[in-house]
Amino acid sequence: MSEIKLTKIEKMVNGRSLFTVPHLLANTGDRIGIVGRNGAGKSTLAHLLTGDDQDYQGQLIVAGDVTYVPQIAATHDRSGGQAMMDRVRVALSSRPEILILDEPSSNLDEPHQAWLSKQLQHYQGLLLLISHDRQLLNAVTTQTWAVRHSEFTAYAGNYADYQAQLDQQLTSQQAAYVRQNRHQHDLKVAMQARHEKAQQIRKGSRRMTAGERANSKSLREATAAKMDRSAKKLVERGEREAQVTKPFTTTGFKLVATDFPPFKGKTVASAANFTLRRHHQTLLKQVTFQIKPGERVALVGPNGSGKTTLLTAILEHQAGLSVSPAAKIGVFQQDMTALDGKRTVWQTVRDASQLPDQTVRNVMGALGLPARFYDQLVGELSGGELVKLQLVAILVGNYNVLMLDEPTNYLDVDALDALADYLQHYPGTVIFVSHDAVFRKQVVTRQLTFDDQQLIDPQRVAVKAAAPSDLPLLQFKYDQMMADPNADTAAMQALRAQIEAARN
Repeated sequence: MSEIKLTKIEKMVNGRSLFTVPHLLANTGDRIGIVGRNGAGKSTLAHLLTGDDQDYQGQLIVAGDVTYVPQIAATHDRSGGQAMMDRVRVALSSRPEILILDEPSSNLDEPHQAWLSKQLQHYQGLLLLISHDRQLLNAVTTQTWAVRHSEFTAYAGNYADYQAQLDQQLTSQQAAYVRQNRHQHDLKVAMQARHEKAQQIRKGSRRMTAGERANSKSLREATAAKMDRSAKKLVERGEREAQVTKPFTTTGFKLVATDFPPFKGKTVASAANFTLRRHHQTLLKQVTFQIKPGERVALVGPNGSGKTTLLTAILEHQAGLSVSPAAKIGVFQQDMTALDGKRTVWQTVRDASQLPDQTVRNVMGALGLPARFYDQLVGELSGGELVKLQLVAILVGNYNVLMLDEPTNYLDVDALDALADYLQHYPGTVIFVSHDAVFRKQVVTRQLTFDDQQLIDPQRVAVKAAAPSDLPLLQFKYDQMMADPNADTAAMQALRAQIEAARN
């Protein structure tokens, strides 16, 4: 029977403790989800278990052969989803005793996500699943190892069970913190009252004669000293009591439209009878669509159907596509090797943006790159942190159109929610590819679906409704009214609106 046992593990990186593991145990048949923030040490833990990293303190027992599928690898001219599926299939076909998958659902379309979930549910060995995919974790895992505040802890059940337990812990912690503050306040009030009483005793009553005051001085001083000691004991009592830490909470930030270049025009990008090809393969055949300012458009379809290729075609202004000259496009792509590993995080972001420093810091903090990352070299970041860095550089750039290709891959849950909130309030246009259904539902205002070389567009009927044959007649009527000095202004405005609708 395969087994993993970790006892009193501590992993140091650059002289600081990355994480500790008081005690974790796993056996054959367990399906364990490993969750936590980017850079907290999830992939590092995997490297300890494979034996690739032996620089740690504590006891680690791995009884069984380990197969590890990393989160980032070369794609060899295939889509990210296709490359990941190949690696997962090879790993499963070897029937390993212990299987560690690092973000296996990244880039996978919905059918392949379902296939992966089913395969993992029937896997007979010991499974360790590093993932931020809430749907996959809930469908597959029976136990959760969560790293929080630099410590790994085991929780019974899947991700939803873990989240429920964590919410209960935070609720209890918040209640205890409030009770503690109230109690500490009461102690301070009581202490202050006793000090004030001691001072009154030392002064004596105003009605005392000089003789009474002199005769009672030693008694009054003894009584006052006793009151002071009582007050001191209250302070010591408060210091001895266990302290409850304030629960950590996150705060959002506000986007200001004037922080970004304005967009002038009625259409960001459009296509009329456009055919999309890649390597002599037809991906889309004579499709028509429009993307208007302020829309958040999701491109949805199977791996290899052409989503990324369409983004590239728009960016390159390929023949058959029209892109507004007012569009200043920021692009996030799946390739993270373009970042300069020798620069610091702050240098990378600061050079990419014209926004004020504090605005940049707010965005970085919301996405999980707080001040402690500023001086860190890019080459030292984890995969998820690299994604965050590249995203921040695009989000705060001088753009009014964002094209995001799988921005949710490798992001932790907190960062996913922060990104969704950011895009919901972004004043420009967003065109994105994501197989994360939860994220899409949070962000999207419109969806274009790739299906058998066609692009299913819910707004295409609306585009056709303004028949091109109507436009010459409307324009002729408008020209006549312009030439008529007695033409009704309101009627002209209404006709003008019809013309604009026909043109769009």
